[in-house]
Amino acid sequence: MTIAKLTPAEKALAAASAALDARNLTVAVAAFESARSLGASLKLTARGHAFALSDLGRHDEAVRIFEPWFVKNQKDHAVVNQMGVLLKRTGQLHRAARVLDVARKLRPQVLSPWQNLGNVYELLGDHVKAVTCYRGALKIEPKSAELWRLLGRELSILGQWDGAIECLRRALSLAPGQHLICGNLLHTLQRAGRIAEARDLVARLRQEQPLDDELAVMQSRLDFRTGDAPQALTVLREVLDRNPSHLNASLQLATIIADSDRETVNAVLERAVAAHPSSFEALEQLVESLCRSRYGSEAAHIERSYQMAKRLMDRFPTRIPPDAARSLRTILMRVLDEDRMAKTGRLETLLPLWQADGPHSAVHYELGQVQSFDDRLRLVEWHRAWGRRASRGITPLAAPPRVGGQKLRVGFMSSDLRRHPITYFALPLLEGYDRDRVEVFCYSFYEKPVDNVQDHLASQVTGFRHWLHRTDAQVAEGIAQDRLDILFELGGSTAMNKLEVMAHRPARLGASWLGYPHSAGLEQIDLILTDPFLRPEDPRLLIERPFEMPETWVALSRMFGPHEITEGTPQMRKGHLTFGTANNPYKYTPACLDAWAAVLRAVPGSRFVFLRPEGGVDSFVQGARTAFARRDVAPDRIEFIGVRGDHMRYYNEIDIALDSLPHVGGTTTCEALWMGVPTISLVGPGFPERLGYSNLSNAGLGDLAVFSRDDYVARAAELAADPARRLVLRHGLRVQIAAHPLGQPERFARNFYELAARVAAE
Repeated sequence: MTIAKLTPAEKALAAASAALDARNLTVAVAAFESARSLGASLKLTARGHAFALSDLGRHDEAVRIFEPWFVKNQKDHAVVNQMGVLLKRTGQLHRAARVLDVARKLRPQVLSPWQNLGNVYELLGDHVKAVTCYRGALKIEPKSAELWRLLGRELSILGQWDGAIECLRRALSLAPGQHLICGNLLHTLQRAGRIAEARDLVARLRQEQPLDDELAVMQSRLDFRTGDAPQALTVLREVLDRNPSHLNASLQLATIIADSDRETVNAVLERAVAAHPSSFEALEQLVESLCRSRYGSEAAHIERSYQMAKRLMDRFPTRIPPDAARSLRTILMRVLDEDRMAKTGRLETLLPLWQADGPHSAVHYELGQVQSFDDRLRLVEWHRAWGRRASRGITPLAAPPRVGGQKLRVGFMSSDLRRHPITYFALPLLEGYDRDRVEVFCYSFYEKPVDNVQDHLASQVTGFRHWLHRTDAQVAEGIAQDRLDILFELGGSTAMNKLEVMAHRPARLGASWLGYPHSAGLEQIDLILTDPFLRPEDPRLLIERPFEMPETWVALSRMFGPHEITEGTPQMRKGHLTFGTANNPYKYTPACLDAWAAVLRAVPGSRFVFLRPEGGVDSFVQGARTAFARRDVAPDRIEFIGVRGDHMRYYNEIDIALDSLPHVGGTTTCEALWMGVPTISLVGPGFPERLGYSNLSNAGLGDLAVFSRDDYVARAAELAADPARRLVLRHGLRVQIAAHPLGQPERFARNFYELAARVAAE
C-alpha cells in the first residue's frame, strides 16, 4: 500500500515506527499519541508507545499506557513479560516479580522471563531466588556468557566463592576479554582470598592485550583493594598520561584519592564529564565529590554540585533511578530543594532498591526520613541485611581467652581521632584512664597530614596505630595482635573509616559508639553504648545489646574551650527573639520544617537563623525561604550565617536553638548548651531521636525535651516568653553543666571503664 492510500492513523503509526527505528523517542511518543487519537488500536500502539515512554524515563506513564493491553492479554507470555519489565523500571519490584513469575510459568521454555525475574530478585536482595532464576535460564541457553556472569555474581554475593569463580571462568571462556566478566572474576577472587590467582589472571590478560587500558584499570582496582594504593595510583597515572579523559581510570582515581585530595578529584571528574557528557557515573560522582568539598569556597562547591545535580535530574523527567537518588538526595538536602527531593522517591521505596548493592553510607543521611514506626523497623532491618551481606564469607578471627589478672585492654577505632567532634567526646577516655588497670589502643586510617591533637592522643594511649591503605582483613589481623577485650568503632560509615573490620571480630567483644547514631547492622558488633535516656524503649530498634552507662553516653571535654559569651541576650541587643539551628541540613525533614514554622507562627516577630556553611549558598537561601513561605512564614524572618569551623561565637546570635526532628542533634546540642543557648528537642522512639533527650537531661534541662510536636511548639513559645530564665541560662549554663553528668568527664571515664571491666569479665 502506498503512503497516499494510508489512513491518518496508519500514517501516524508509520511515523512512530520510523521514529523508534531512529531512536527519536520524543517524536515517537507524539506519533503514537496521534495514532491513538485517530483510532489506532491498543494492539498496534501499546508496546511501542510504552517502551518509548519508558526509554525516556517516563516509566509511570509507560505502565499506565500498557496496563489496558496487559489486562486483555494475561495469557500472552510476551505481553505479561513486557509488563513485568515496565513495572521493574518504575521500582514496583514486588509486583514486577509476581507478573514475571506468571510469564515464566506461561512459557517455561522462553528465556526472557527467567532472566528478567532474576534481575528483579537481585534488586530485591533475594539472591537465592535470583540464583534459581539464572540457573533456570541457563538450562534454556547454556552458552550465554551473560547468564553465567549473572549467576557467578549472585553466588559471589552469597559467599559461595568456588561456585561463583567456576561460573565466571565459564563466562570468560565463552566471551574472552569481556571487561565486565573480567572485573567480576577479579573481584570475586579477591574477596575469596585467592589473591595470587587474581594477580595471575590480570597479568595474563594484560600480557595478551597490552594496549587495553580497561585491563590496566582492573589491575589498579585489584592493587587498591589488596592494600597497595601506591601501585594502584602508578598504574592509573600511566593510563591517564596516555588518555587524560579515560572514563574508568578517572573514576577509579577519584575513588582512591577522594578523601585525601578532593581538589584533584574534582578536576579529574570535571574532565571526565566534559569528555563523556552521557556518562551517568561521571556526573554522579562529580555531584557527590563537589558536595563533599571544603577547600577554597565550600559555598561555591555546593552551588556547583547542585547545578550538576539538576543537569542529572533533567535526564530523568519522571522518575530518578535509585542509584542516582543516593547522591542527588545528599545535595538536594543541602540546598533545601523540597520539590526535587520529592521526585527522588520515598525512603520506603528506595531502601529495598538500595539493598542489592547499596553501601552503608547510603542511609547515613536518611535516618530522619522516617514517619511511621514501621519505617523505623524497616530501617533497622535494612542495616541488619546490609550487615549479613557485608560479613558473608568472612571467617571471624579466633580471639584469645582472657587471662585472669591481666589489665583491661580497650581499643577505639576511628579516623576522626584528631581535631574533630569525635575527639571532643572521646578525649576523657583517652586521657583519663587508670594506667595501672587499663591499656588503651587507638586505630586510625586518616590519609591527610597528622595534626597536633592526634600527636597528643598518641602520647596518651598505650598504642596508637596509624595504618594507611591496609585492607579490612589486614587491619583486623593487626588489631587481633593487640588482644583487646573490647573494640569500640567510633566512625560508622564516615570517610576513611573501616566499619567492615568489625565483621572479622578482631577483639573478644565489638561495640559501637559516637559516630553513627543507629545500629550499624553487623551482628558481630555485640554492644552499642547507650544511657537510660538514649536507649530505645522498644528493643526491636537496636540490633546490638546495650552497653548502658549509668548516667550519660557522653561528657564534654576541655576541647569545647573557653569561647566568649556576649553580655545579655540576643533579644536584648536586637529587639527581637531569634530561634536557630546549626544542625546539618540532611536533618531538615518536612516534619522538621513544619515544626519550626509552627514555632515562628506561635511567636510573632521572632526570627530564625541557619548557622551553617550552606548559609552562604544562594540556592540554600532561596530553598529555605521558599520552604518557610509555603508554611506561612514570611521569608524576611529567615536569616543566614554561612560559616564552617569558626562557628561557636555565632551562637551569641541565637536565643533558643530548635533541634531538628525526628533525627536530632548531638554535637550541636552540646555546643549550644556550652554557649548558654537552651535547646528544645523532640524525643522519638528510635536511637537517632533521643540524643537531645540524653544531653538535655544530663545537663539539668530535661524539661526542654518533649514527647509531642504540640509540646515542642508550646515549650519553645513558653521559653520565648521567659526572658528571665533565658538570661540566667545564657550566663549560668556552664556552671550548671559542670554540676551534672554532661559536664563531668572524669566521672564519665570512671563509669565507662568500670562498666567495660564488668562486661569484659562476663
